[in-house]
Amino acid sequence: MLAALDAKRPGPVATRDIERVLAQGGDAPVYGPNLRASCRRMEVAGWLRTLRAPNLQLAVELTDAGRKIAEPLYQEALDAETARQRQTEVRCLPLRQTAASDAVALQLGDEHYTLREAAYVVRLNGTTCLQLTDACGIRQMKEGDPLQVADWYQACFDAGLPVTIQVNESRD
Repeated sequence: MLAALDAKRPGPVATRDIERVLAQGGDAPVYGPNLRASCRRMEVAGWLRTLRAPNLQLAVELTDAGRKIAEPLYQEALDAETARQRQTEVRCLPLRQTAASDAVALQLGDEHYTLREAAYVVRLNGTTCLQLTDACGIRQMKEGDPLQVADWYQACFDAGLPVTIQVNESRD
C-alpha cells in the first residue's frame, strides 16, 4: 500500500491515513496499535522509516530496501487488476457490409496496410484474428487477443472499410 501511495504522492504517509485506507478496503477492522506494531517490525527489517510530524503525528515512508520489495508487489497487483478488468470488458463492434469503392491505407499496430475489407474472426478453438483483404483480394490474418483484434477492427470501421464478424476464417 505504501508503494501505491508513494506512486501517487511521494513522501511520508501518516499512519492514521493508512488506517483509513485499510478500513475502506477490508472486511476486518484495522486497529491503530496493530498497524503501528507492524510498522515498527518493518522499520527493524529496514523496509520503512518512521517519522514524527511537527504536530507529533506518526508517519512512515519506504526506504530504498523497502521500495525494492514493495514496488514489484505493487506492479503485480496493478497487472492483476488490469487482467481482471480485461476479463469483464465488453466491446460491442459495429458492422458495415457495403463494398468499399477504393482500398484504404491504414496502420494497425506497427504495420501499414492497403485494405479493401476486414473481418473479426472467432475460431472454434476460441482464438481470434482480424482477417484482412487487400486491394488485390489477397487475404491475410492479423493474430491477437480479443481486445487487440477489437481495437484493429474499430480502426478499420473508423476508416470507412466494410467490416464483418464471422466464425472461422474464409477459405476462398
